[in-house]
Amino acid sequence: MNEDKIGIRSEELGNKMVVHVQGNLDVHNTHKIEKDLLTLVSSSGKSVIFNLSEVPFISSAGLRLLVTTLRHCQEQKISISICGLQRAVEKVFDIIGMQQLFTIYPDLEAALK
Repeated sequence: MNEDKIGIRSEELGNKMVVHVQGNLDVHNTHKIEKDLLTLVSSSGKSVIFNLSEVPFISSAGLRLLVTTLRHCQEQKISISICGLQRAVEKVFDIIGMQQLFTIYPDLEAALK
């Protein structure tokens, strides 16, 4: 996928909705998916897993999007977790302390258990 492109797709697996995110989560891309993402998680009413295995880069705008989505889910009593962090994204999560906000799994298989 072109680095300037971002995409999301979702699938329901049992009682969970998996949201696959593709592309850089940066200031150029996050605004393109924010509304659709919030609508998607609201309409499902299911636990949400963000699969970020195809996200090579995240900026503060991407972190803001995840935290905004987390707050939105908490208001609706929907649990949210993240899986599949690439090493560069994992480093950012470690520095910022995102693991204190989110349950983070190494991959989708572990998140679905």
